Amino acid sequence: MLIRPRLISVIFASCLALGQAIGAEAKNHAGNAYVIPQQCQIMPSWLPNIDDFLISENPDLIEVEADFVQLKENNFAIFSGNVALRQENQWLITNNAEMNQSTGILRAYNGIRYGDGYVAIRANEINANMNDSSAEVGAAEYLLLQNSAYGTAGFINISAPQGQRSVSLGNSTFTTCPGNRPAWQIRAESITVNEQESWGTAKNAQFRIFDVPILYVPHFTFPLTDERKSGLLYPVVRSTSRNGLEVEAPWYFNIAPDRDATITPRYTSKRGIMLMGEYRQLTERHNFQLNGEYLNGDRNIDSRPNRHFLRIENKSELSNHWSSYVEFMQVSDSSYINDFNSDFANRADAHLYRQGQINYHDESSHLQVQVEDFQMLGPYTQPYRTLPRVSYKQQKSINSLLDYNLFSEFTHFRSVENGSSHTSRLHLEPTIGMHLQRPGWDWKTELSYLVTHYEQNNIAGTNVGSITRLLPQVRTRARLHLERSFGKNNGLQTLTPQIQYLYVPYRNQNDIGIYDTSLIQDDYHGLFRPRRFAGLDRIADAHQIIIGASTGIFDAAAEELMRISLGQIFYLDESKTQLFDDSSRITASNSELAGELDFRVSEHWFFSGALQYDTTLQIARKARLAAEYRKGNDNLIQLNYRKVRGLAGTEQQNLEQQVEQVGLVSSWHIDSDWALAAHLYQDVRRGTTMDALVGLQYESCCWSIRVSAYRRMNRSFELVAPNAPVPPAEFDNGVSIQFMLTGLGGGSQRLTDMLQQSIFGYRRPFYLSN
Repeated sequence: MLIRPRLISVIFASCLALGQAIGAEAKNHAGNAYVIPQQCQIMPSWLPNIDDFLISENPDLIEVEADFVQLKENNFAIFSGNVALRQENQWLITNNAEMNQSTGILRAYNGIRYGDGYVAIRANEINANMNDSSAEVGAAEYLLLQNSAYGTAGFINISAPQGQRSVSLGNSTFTTCPGNRPAWQIRAESITVNEQESWGTAKNAQFRIFDVPILYVPHFTFPLTDERKSGLLYPVVRSTSRNGLEVEAPWYFNIAPDRDATITPRYTSKRGIMLMGEYRQLTERHNFQLNGEYLNGDRNIDSRPNRHFLRIENKSELSNHWSSYVEFMQVSDSSYINDFNSDFANRADAHLYRQGQINYHDESSHLQVQVEDFQMLGPYTQPYRTLPRVSYKQQKSINSLLDYNLFSEFTHFRSVENGSSHTSRLHLEPTIGMHLQRPGWDWKTELSYLVTHYEQNNIAGTNVGSITRLLPQVRTRARLHLERSFGKNNGLQTLTPQIQYLYVPYRNQNDIGIYDTSLIQDDYHGLFRPRRFAGLDRIADAHQIIIGASTGIFDAAAEELMRISLGQIFYLDESKTQLFDDSSRITASNSELAGELDFRVSEHWFFSGALQYDTTLQIARKARLAAEYRKGNDNLIQLNYRKVRGLAGTEQQNLEQQVEQVGLVSSWHIDSDWALAAHLYQDVRRGTTMDALVGLQYESCCWSIRVSAYRRMNRSFELVAPNAPVPPAEFDNGVSIQFMLTGLGGGSQRLTDMLQQSIFGYRRPFYLSN
């Protein structure tokens, strides 16, 4: 039987209100099976397979089937016995239904089941009035198909005017957990959802965990979709020997679509109550973030100091060519990061970096104006402030063989400790280059002239105020690009030998202060750099030849399986330029032999290593090894090793001053619910644990809990004088517990994030092309 939709459309319009207030449509798979999000897959036994009854092919008509149909005067219809109605994906199953066209009343009773792709309902009866677009449902069970939430209601009232439809659930429950005793559940006197909002409102509600009431709230809202809304976020509870019991209870403020804020009271039993805040603003061209923390009177310190942390960051794309960036961090004392941790600094950091810059760039040039400052976190020498640094780079092609580069920089340095100590530096570095590139080889020669002028005022260690340094530089490099096929699977091996000659004459630079210069870390790629020092205050003389080669192996799909690189510098003359002492001079005839290896053993196994071997003393000065088994993004085991000799210098008498460490890093899903993450770093020479953490997480479809314990080194320098020896390490032990609910606007966190909490952090040292 076919009936025009205007006669009984009120039931579908009314019940549709509940579904559309919840969120997006749950699509049908192949037109007959509901696709529920990957959380708890709740499918009540009373939810039918809609293929078991009629399918409406005409969206303008409602199909009705029944064992018996009685019509009276074209105004009243009675259906009984296996009544089934459907229009598109909306359906109703009942035993009895009555419709009165003249009064606009529809009544279905003796057991009803309804669904529309958004919501499914089972109840005993429903009364609907199509004139005012409203409906009343008696005691019912409901299932929200969009987020697999379900519950019961003593009654359901539906108001369904177009665009303002809302549903009220009286004496109701709400959960996304399966079972008769769900992990969490909301029981409320009333729950209301509205088509125009993605949030439910509960009044006189109890929040229950495993059917045990733990919280009573007279009025609160809860999310039904991923839309942001102000409210309490999940608390974190932890315990540490340094701070005692810690509890964080963040409150989120959804200020506007492009702005939000979070206020977090943090209670520590040994120190007091800290207030933490975050403000964010994100637009198409600007990204601003402000973080602040304040502790009034630290009870764990006799002097009861006030302690704080402040961070400001702003990124702006001012136009297609102009951009800016600002980052500022400040702590009240050097031990703050060690005592309270931070998402923006590591406990091993020696300083907090502050910078502000404006950039201009086009196809051939780049201009940057920058200021820099540091806050030291320990007994270290305060570096110079940069107020400001103005740099300009330009690159142009003269013809197909020649190109021209210009690097220029003006920098003003000012001492933090001595206000009368300051220096201005102007540097110009024009370069003419010739470049030839062919399929099997390439060659490039550069001729540069470095002009640097200093105006120094009251600089310790030098009595020269004005000084100019002139240095020519010649650099030429040639490479071969060889390859061959091998094996039955058409594998490919590449070989790239290269040779470079570098010449920079010696200039006495002892009258120039050290403002921003440091020794660059050596590795294979560093062999071919034209400078041994970062910065411009020392430019080392060089008369040397560098020889190196790199070979790679690729499979038939052009994925790189292995890469080996090996190189060495041969000094034709000694390099006399030194940084602070003679240890930075070069007196040997050759550098250490530098090698690197990256190897994909199989689909899941990876190996990486690097070595710097002193061929004269026949010792390894630096070495690192890492082997990793990786199965997906979250399942991994890595064993790493590193060794460094001669930390205080490169002379033989300092070779016993070395670091030798082994580390184990792992994250693994034991099964679908349980996951484990851990890291351990051990000092081989001292036999002590430097950093250790283990975390265990249980995650079901609707809730999760994470328990972690750690042991780590404390870095407290409050009582250490500048440049004094660092005191012996102390250790802090702690335990953290975090409980999270999913399906209620929350989501679990990746367990691999815990690996970044180490003083070293997880690194994947594999750089193959795939």
